[in-house]
Order: sequence, then C-alpha cells, then structure tokens
Amino acid sequence: MMSSLRRAVTRALMRLLRRKKFSFDGGSYTVSEKVLNPTLFRASLVFAREALRIAGPDSINILELGSGSGLASVALARRGHRVTAVDRSLEAATNTAANARDNGAIVPTICSDWDRALDPDLTFDLVVMNPPFLPSPTPIFNDALWGGPDLRVVETALKAAARRLKPNGRVLLLTSIHSGRTNVLRAIEASELTPLTNRVIRHWGEKLHLDLLACSPQS
Repeated sequence: MMSSLRRAVTRALMRLLRRKKFSFDGGSYTVSEKVLNPTLFRASLVFAREALRIAGPDSINILELGSGSGLASVALARRGHRVTAVDRSLEAATNTAANARDNGAIVPTICSDWDRALDPDLTFDLVVMNPPFLPSPTPIFNDALWGGPDLRVVETALKAAARRLKPNGRVLLLTSIHSGRTNVLRAIEASELTPLTNRVIRHWGEKLHLDLLACSPQS
C-alpha cells in the first residue's frame, strides 16, 4: 500500500518538475515518457558537461554506454567527436537517435545489453558511462537507477567499457556518494581498470564522483 502510494506521489512530482524539452550546450532535446529525464535527475547534466571537458577539442572516437535521452552523446557529436551510443532500453535508444537526428548530429545508436551487439573488434579512445548507481531499488525508473546488489550493474558496465578501450583509452564513470565508495572501488578493481583521477562535484546537496579510468598495465 505504502509502496503504491509512494510511486503515485513520486510520479505526480515528476510531472510537475520535469521539462519534456530543454536546451544544453546549444542543442535542443526532447525526453520521451519512459526515459530518465536530465531536467529532473540532474546528475545527467553534470555528467554531460564532464564528458565534454574530458573529450577535449580534438575529434576522437567515443562510446557512450547507457545513453538515455542521448544528452551526452549528441552534445559530444555536435562538438565534432565520432560517437557511438548504446542503451539496453529500446525507448532510450530510440530517444537518443531522435535527438541526434533533430540536432543534425551523426550518432549511430544501438539497443544492446552493454557492448554485446558491437563488432568484436570495435574499440574507442574514450568510453563515457553514467550507469545505474543507486545501492537499492527505487519506486520508479528502477532499471535506470538501481545498480543491483553490491553495484553489480556498475561492475558489468565497467567490464564492457574495459573491453572496448584502445590501449591508451580512458573511461569516464559517474557515481554518487550514495553509491557507497567501497562498492564503486571494488567494481573498478574487478573490471581491471586503473583509477587516474577522481573529481567530486557537489550538486544540489549531493556529492557526485567523476572517475577517470584507464586500462591496467597487465590488461
């Protein structure tokens, strides 16, 4: 009963607070009904800004694992990067493709469980990922927010990223203080990636962790 009430209240608040259309870095975006909305779950905006910063001005090959509405992928493509977007949700993959098209950006978009549908030999200079990172189930958007027991979803995503890196490539990972830093570091270690830098950004009272990772020397 309380769970049903909580879901109903949460959905009502979402309808009041979210914006279906918004602008970012000169681009215009529309968010589908069943896709995580960056105007409500604003860590996505922090992530997209950091992805643009890390990618830099020179065109590189970038993979986004878990593209959602396509915010980061499209913004990176509009800056001249060669971006491939992947999401396991058909609604999200469709939303990414639509936002790329509407912004005149070329973003090959694939509906896949992480990197499984990609060509086995395809590798990238940079993999950016804002995976589900909350440590417990949520009343809404559970697949897009809950990182699974002990953040196993994050670990699986990181292993996919590691498989797709060029030798000198990097991975950008967004998590939160709520994720449990110990679990995040365990997932990084299990993926055989090496931490390079950790940037902490306080946003709306929450501490967001932005980890830049590279292939371990033995990988």
